[in-house]
Amino acid sequence: MKKTTLPVGMHDKLFKRAYAMYQIERRISDLLIDAGFNRIETPTLEHFQVFGDEVDASHYNLFDNRGELLSLRPDITSQIGRVIASTRVQTPIKFSYSGKVFNYNEENRGLSNEHTQAGVEIVGYPVQSAMIEAIQSAKSALDAAGVQNYQFEFSHAIILQEIFETLNLDKSESDRLAALIRDKSITGLNEFTKTYPSEFDALIQNLPFLFGETKDVLEKARQLIRNERILTALDSLEVLTLALSDSLETTTLDLAQLSSMPYYTGMMFKVFGENVPDAFVSGGRYDKLFERFGAKELTAVGWAIDIDSVYQAVHDTIAYGGASYDK
Repeated sequence: MKKTTLPVGMHDKLFKRAYAMYQIERRISDLLIDAGFNRIETPTLEHFQVFGDEVDASHYNLFDNRGELLSLRPDITSQIGRVIASTRVQTPIKFSYSGKVFNYNEENRGLSNEHTQAGVEIVGYPVQSAMIEAIQSAKSALDAAGVQNYQFEFSHAIILQEIFETLNLDKSESDRLAALIRDKSITGLNEFTKTYPSEFDALIQNLPFLFGETKDVLEKARQLIRNERILTALDSLEVLTLALSDSLETTTLDLAQLSSMPYYTGMMFKVFGENVPDAFVSGGRYDKLFERFGAKELTAVGWAIDIDSVYQAVHDTIAYGGASYDK
């Protein structure tokens, strides 16, 4: 008997939902093209090394007919790095894209393993102007998609990278610290600093509380640390959020924000809203990515918007082409 069930984490999208998601993706894509972003399409299958030096169990991996290990793309930004390194594309350049990405989630969480993303990559431009353009284009994309209530949350990859690099923990302890930070475990982080005392003790202990309105978080964080790299990162966050004050009425910080992608090297941001548990948008600076592919270091900023999350947020309130969203 032929199977009629879907693999775990895969879902059919029927009729109204499929049409609505198509319209969201199209509106965002057209907006970005009109704003001067060059459209790019990358293959769904790549050599697994494009996405990391080791096989990642959270990726969909398979062998081709020559025995080479391939991966269904878990993100598109890594592919942009490969494109820059392997073609004669001249920088600076701005890309836009949309397409499917694939990641395994824990089965009991009921999450989808296939998502539709749209996004941009701004490569080779001055960092401050690229970051501002990235954030403003992400805001425009959310507005075009009909998302009505959302909040930009900022952080900086250097803050936690400096802690992890200085402590120089083995993998198991590094993973444990990351889990404690992710879970905002007050007791766990206090116990950790007793086992591994360092100049970061006060900052680590207060990570669960270092989120909220930008000005308040910056003021508190500066009282907890004297490390120059981290203080410089805090200054960068202040400069950026002040520069965005005309376009974003309020911004928040979460200094315990772990990098959603391993290649982030600077300021990061996420966008959260109502009706969805995860971020609509994730983005940040990733200057070192291109060196993985043998290219020179380039300044780069990008973001990706999760079309599935956007649909979940707006399907009760927005109609496209006269069709209402289904459940």
